[in-house]
Amino acid sequence: MHCDSRSRAQSKRWMDLGLTNRLLSARLFCALFVLLAATASASAQPKQPKVLMIGIDGCRFDAILYSQAKLLKKVINEGGHTDKCDVLDNIPTKADTASGAGWATILTGLWADRHNVLGNDFKDSRLHECPSVLHLANKVKPKLECIALVTWPDIQEHICKGHKGCRMVFDGDKKGYKEGDRVMTEVALDVLKTKNPDLLFLYFGHLDSVGHGYGFHPKSPRYTNGIEDIDDHLIRIFKALDARPKRAGEDWLVMFFTDHGGQGRGHGGGRTVPEIRTGFLIVHGEAAVKGKIADKVTNADIVPTALTHLGIAIDPAWRLEGRAVGLKKRDR
Repeated sequence: MHCDSRSRAQSKRWMDLGLTNRLLSARLFCALFVLLAATASASAQPKQPKVLMIGIDGCRFDAILYSQAKLLKKVINEGGHTDKCDVLDNIPTKADTASGAGWATILTGLWADRHNVLGNDFKDSRLHECPSVLHLANKVKPKLECIALVTWPDIQEHICKGHKGCRMVFDGDKKGYKEGDRVMTEVALDVLKTKNPDLLFLYFGHLDSVGHGYGFHPKSPRYTNGIEDIDDHLIRIFKALDARPKRAGEDWLVMFFTDHGGQGRGHGGGRTVPEIRTGFLIVHGEAAVKGKIADKVTNADIVPTALTHLGIAIDPAWRLEGRAVGLKKRDR
């Protein structure tokens, strides 16, 4: 009789233990299911599209290749590029191969027949009728954080006039563009660390000054050294980009371009000079094509490309004169 009691007690303990194990297994399965579902949901979430636009005044593509620039060569090899980006196209105007006309087109997506900036004199411009890429992005998506960090006063005073995100962080005309590039880089690092930009334009102005002083040419040591100085700044900027806390959920398209090339110590009057009127476009990121961009590319394509990556449909009423280039074909 005592044996029967012990047997029943032992059986009850085994039954209780089995029930406990089944409950634990069920709870573990539920927890695992929830974890897997959350992981799947997170991976299914589309990444947030963002654009970093890097403008290098007076930069020749062949000089980049001749230089010891590490970051610029890396993005060329990893992303898409063209060394045949026309800075003027065939628009019948008197626009010169000057910075004013170049940056006006780059930042509005319109040629000089529309914005009427023919050189570095903005006196009779029609830029009040030609919104910048910052204005267009915020017109469609007001909550986007659009920022431009510049050291050439005319970009803030004329091309991006009226946009609160356009900041002249240093006056390169008065204090020098080499220091301007350094200061602008420091501000850019802080923006990437402390803010959440969706569209960020950075202007590097020192290389143009170097070209005017020592020659726009791959065999000019001062000129290629100037490119390498910018490359050092870009290495720090890319590190800050990768260090962003939400970087894994961000889809950054990084674009590199210039307003004009150069020959000798100048770049004016270069409509018929390939070394002057030929720029470049480099696109880098998950959305960028790889290798050489086969299609014709002009500086008017830069704005449509940036807006398209941000998921902004191009309104025909804007009459932009370019189209998106260098992007992989996918649903947007």
